[in-house]
Amino acid sequence: MSAKSNKGGAQAPLLGSKIRLNIEKLAIGGAGVARHEGMVVFVPQAAPNEEVLAEVTLVKKNFVEAKLVEVLKPSPFRREPPCLVANVCGGCNWQHITEDEQRRQKEKLVLETIQKFNRGVEFEYLPIQESPRVLRYRNRIQPKFKHNRFGFFARNSHDIVEINDCPITESALTDKFGEVKEWLKEKNSKDLQRLEMYISEEGPVRYGLINEDDDGIGFSQVNRFQNEDLVHTALSWAGEEKYEQVFDLYAGSGNFTFPFAQKYPEAQITGVELNPKLVERAKSRIQGQRVKYFLSDVETYMRRASIGKQDLVLLDPPRAGASELIMRTLAAAQPKKIIYISCHPVSLARDLNWFFAWSQKLGTRMKLTRVQAFEMFPQTDHVETIAELRVDS
Repeated sequence: MSAKSNKGGAQAPLLGSKIRLNIEKLAIGGAGVARHEGMVVFVPQAAPNEEVLAEVTLVKKNFVEAKLVEVLKPSPFRREPPCLVANVCGGCNWQHITEDEQRRQKEKLVLETIQKFNRGVEFEYLPIQESPRVLRYRNRIQPKFKHNRFGFFARNSHDIVEINDCPITESALTDKFGEVKEWLKEKNSKDLQRLEMYISEEGPVRYGLINEDDDGIGFSQVNRFQNEDLVHTALSWAGEEKYEQVFDLYAGSGNFTFPFAQKYPEAQITGVELNPKLVERAKSRIQGQRVKYFLSDVETYMRRASIGKQDLVLLDPPRAGASELIMRTLAAAQPKKIIYISCHPVSLARDLNWFFAWSQKLGTRMKLTRVQAFEMFPQTDHVETIAELRVDS
C-alpha cells in the first residue's frame, strides 16, 4: 500500500515498513520528531538526539506516525525510568528522559508555538520555572479497578496496568492503595470502576467512585508545591498598581481569586466558574461583599461583563483554551493588564493570535510583555505557562 506524496514530491514511507530515524526534538503530545524523505515523523517514547528504528503505523498527507522498535544509538538524555511500569502505563510519557532535558524541551516548545502563531510579536521570554519536586508531587489521581486489578490504563488502551506504587504521586495517597483495593473488592462489581483519590484542603486523603452523576471534585492544581510559585508569580506580575476590578475567569474554587482579593483590598473581585462544586466551595470562603462568584461559562458571562480600562483580568482556562469571542471582548475592553495562565501551548498561542488580530481591527493597543513556562507536570509532556498582556503605552 503506497502513500500519497507530500507537496515537496517526496514519497511517504510505506505503511508497516521499518525506517531508521534521527530524533531531532520532542513535540506537543510527547512524541519524538524526525524527518524522512521530506515527511515529518512522530515517534512516541523516543528521546532527543538519538537514532532509532521505527515501524510506520499511520501515513497522512503531511506527517507520519511510527512506533519505536529499537533504539540504535541512545540519546545522551535517555535514562532508566524511575517507575517500573513507565514504558506501558499511559500516565507518564517522558520518564525515560532526564528532568533537565524535559524542562529544556518544554521551554523550547512553548516559545516555538507562540512564535509560530504570532509572527513578529516581541516579548520577554523568561527561563522555565522548575518544580520543587520532580516525583511525589501529584495530590490527585484517578485510578481504575476491574477484575481485582488496580492501576491506570495502559498507553493507548483500556487494559489496566496493575500498580502498587506511583512515583509521581504523593506518599499520602500511595500509602492508601491497599486500603482502597480492599474497599473496591468488597463492592464485588464486574464493571470497570473509576475512582478519584485526592488530598483534601483540610489534609486527609479522600477517595470515591466517579460516575455519570458525580464526576469527581472538579479541577484543581495537582502540584501544590509548584502552584505556590505560580500564584506568587501571578501576584508579582500584577504589580503594585491599583485596580478598580479584578476578574478571575475560569476561577475554579478560587486558587487565584482569594490571593488577589487579599493583595488588592480596595478592588471589586469577581470569579466566574462553570463547575457548581467549585463555585459552592469558593462561596463558602467568601467574607463580606467585595468578592462575588458567578456560576456561568465564561463566554456567556463575557457577553454582559463590564470590564473597564482600570481593571485586571486573569484567565486560567482548561486545555481547550478560551474562545475567539472572549479574546475579542478582552481586546475591545482594553483592561489595564491581562494575566493568562495556560496548560496547553497551542491553545494559548491561538488565543493570543485572536487577541492581537482583534486588537488591530479595533484599533486598541495592547502588547505581550512577558511569558514564562512552569514545570507543573514533571515526567509528562504537559506544561503550564503564564503570559502577561498590558496596554502599550
